[in-house]
Amino acid sequence: MKSWINAWIVPGAVFQSVTVGGGYGTGREVVEFISRFGPWGGLAAVLLIGALMGLVLAIAFDFARCFQLQDYRAYGKALIGRFWVLYEVGFMISLVLILAIAGSAAGEVLQNSFGVPAGIGVGLMLLIIAVLNYSGREWVEATLTFWGVLMSLLFVTIVVLTVSFQGEQIAATFRAAQLDLSGSWWRGGFQFFLYTVALAPTVIYATDHIESRRQAWGAGLIAGGLTILPGLTFHLTFMAGYPEVLGQSVPTYWILQQLGLPVLLLIYVLVLFGTIAQTGAGMLQGLNERLDSWWLEIKGRPLKPRIHSSIAIVAVLLSLLLAKLGIVTLVAKGYGSLAWGSLVTFVVPLLTIGVWKMRQQRIAFDAAPVNASNK
Repeated sequence: MKSWINAWIVPGAVFQSVTVGGGYGTGREVVEFISRFGPWGGLAAVLLIGALMGLVLAIAFDFARCFQLQDYRAYGKALIGRFWVLYEVGFMISLVLILAIAGSAAGEVLQNSFGVPAGIGVGLMLLIIAVLNYSGREWVEATLTFWGVLMSLLFVTIVVLTVSFQGEQIAATFRAAQLDLSGSWWRGGFQFFLYTVALAPTVIYATDHIESRRQAWGAGLIAGGLTILPGLTFHLTFMAGYPEVLGQSVPTYWILQQLGLPVLLLIYVLVLFGTIAQTGAGMLQGLNERLDSWWLEIKGRPLKPRIHSSIAIVAVLLSLLLAKLGIVTLVAKGYGSLAWGSLVTFVVPLLTIGVWKMRQQRIAFDAAPVNASNK
């Protein structure tokens, strides 16, 4: 049972946990790339994202399995050779940007909810990230998996309660819009997919239990479903306050306020804060895995845990400078640009070079003589 969970569920749960803080935590990302295209356009964008995410993650996990890759540096080298540094640059920019958005959200939500100064909220987030990265991969994987399940349960609870209390308003919003799929919803969905799926190589350490192509595809499709689940639930709940919700900097917090359920709002704030910290820890674990492999080549040993936590602290502190731009600007401008960089450095190479390399490996394996002991 444990091996099945490790192979099929853990990769998706880790990927979901890493993407939620930067891709869903505040709800601003869903507004920018999904809900602003209206009820039906947003729903179409969600379906497009889910389909593309499942397909590409399945291929990405299978590529990691084929070539036994455990960190994004090795992944990049195996995929695009000497041009792997392009992905490295893109990842570093993504890391700082996502941490900036996460930090900005953490400070704003805690301040609005409890009157806690933004600096204290960010400091607490920094402490959680540093402790998790000091603890190592197993702790990061375990906490990300647990938090992924917890977040999924919370998202389902939110949409069920919102439909129960404001289902008629949601239905009225869809009826008023009719089945209108005009506009560039496909562009917004495609951008959301691109900047989100680009994080796949950074969590490749979570695929080390995958042993077969069937497991890789199963894990990839499950990961795609888990990753788009928050987008679907948030889009549906946002329709209860459409179009006013489009102008909110933290739409999820705002829509929950409309429900008038203070306990649910409190739970959301606490889970959101943990999610933001988990996002930072998951991405930084990917960075630490990459640095460990580099240091292993040079010194014959990985970096010490205190170096891992120090790297996490420095990365978060740097991101705080960027956070001053605000969530709305960071999401609209930063993520839009990252999407096209992901297309060039990861998605297109994976679907062309990656698929070709896996096919060549299978041809070579099939052509290899059978060992006498295996006859």
